[in-house]
Amino acid sequence: MDNEKVGQFILELRKSNQMTQKELAEKLNVSDKAVSKWERGLSYPDIALLSPLSDILGVTTTELLNGEKTDNEVVNVEASVANALEYGGKAAKRKIILTQSIWAAAFSIVLLLGILVVSIVNTAISGVLTWALIPISAIVFAWLVCFPAIKFGAKGIFGSFITLSLFIVPFLYVLSSLIENNGLILAIGIRISAISIAFLWIVFGILKRLKTRKLIGFAISLAFAIPLSFIINFTISRIIGGPRFDIWSILGSLISVMIVIILVTIDSAARKRNPKEGEA
Repeated sequence: MDNEKVGQFILELRKSNQMTQKELAEKLNVSDKAVSKWERGLSYPDIALLSPLSDILGVTTTELLNGEKTDNEVVNVEASVANALEYGGKAAKRKIILTQSIWAAAFSIVLLLGILVVSIVNTAISGVLTWALIPISAIVFAWLVCFPAIKFGAKGIFGSFITLSLFIVPFLYVLSSLIENNGLILAIGIRISAISIAFLWIVFGILKRLKTRKLIGFAISLAFAIPLSFIINFTISRIIGGPRFDIWSILGSLISVMIVIILVTIDSAARKRNPKEGEA
């Protein structure tokens, strides 16, 4: 479906019916700006507007989607169906994009309000920003990491991983400078974040590679998490002392092993029931 062709068709029909963009918009309960975008090929009517728009312009829905008038006896049915399916796909995609944009804007506004609240409270009590800088830096970091995934959905997860990898060390440095801890945050944080981010990238690669076999992907990721937990415990114990392993870390690892076995068993049973799905 050619957006520009359809837009030009709407423009010609509107003028032949001696209507302004505003008059057509009023009949459809939309803005004249929306009509302008349709006619310029920048946008297209919502799927619910196709029928009333066709009636107003004096054409069939098929002709509207094709962007030209046709002889009813020689209508290309396959092209009409293809156009209708393409149009429906574009309309659904546009709604998803709009929903993601709304959620991203709401997320940004909520975080901005959080910054304003802690800033006002801190300033009212102390006269200057002191402790508020800690939650403000955390909020900014959270926005940088989460916004791509919220705005672009699954496609934005890669962007979130990139921002997490790039900004985690600067965030820890800012946090360490705001909290009197003799560099303990940096000493622990940089090591643990490096290990954790490496693990997240491994999981991301595994799930992307095994996207048709999610259970196995989760099982392998969980299997990687078992030695990771021991590495983190060992790293922390070297810095601050204390036991390298305790009963809870061992118990957690045993539970993880059981879950891995269950996931592999379920995946194996599913492949036996549907071998073609397992090969996909």
